[in-house]
Amino acid sequence: MKRKTEAFPRALQPKTSAATLSLATISSTVILASITHASQFGYRAFIGGLIIIVLLCGTNLLYLRTRNKVVLMVYGLLTAWVAIGFGLVNGFWNHSFKVFIYYLHNGSLPPFLAKLFMTPNVESPLMEGAGILTFVMSLSAAYYGYKFMKEGRYHGKSYPVQ
Repeated sequence: MKRKTEAFPRALQPKTSAATLSLATISSTVILASITHASQFGYRAFIGGLIIIVLLCGTNLLYLRTRNKVVLMVYGLLTAWVAIGFGLVNGFWNHSFKVFIYYLHNGSLPPFLAKLFMTPNVESPLMEGAGILTFVMSLSAAYYGYKFMKEGRYHGKSYPVQ
């Protein structure tokens, strides 16, 4: 019986590193969060997002060049701050959960619940959709950030990275 061969053997298939995936997902989270904050802060939301992305890129690239554990820790703290602040607080609580409650109560937020959200009114579908995607992307960013931190922690040691 003939064995089916792949178009590219596994050894020749390109592998995307955890550092690249971490940076891509966390940058996407920041971009989506900037879109949701644009209605409140205008173009300044994108300037703030750009500053955060530059800091993330700088620390990611600096770690890959130097393998300095302090730089890796700074990158991990920045990633955690974005994933928790923009992903959980903004994306989940202020958009995903708010939209869920809004539709659960037939298109209006009860007054006692409206006080729990930073912006009590439901905005345009674009803004709310970007907020929900911020939460989803932050979950990926947290996963790949953890994976990158784990690989960086064992770099240069004889422990296997899986």
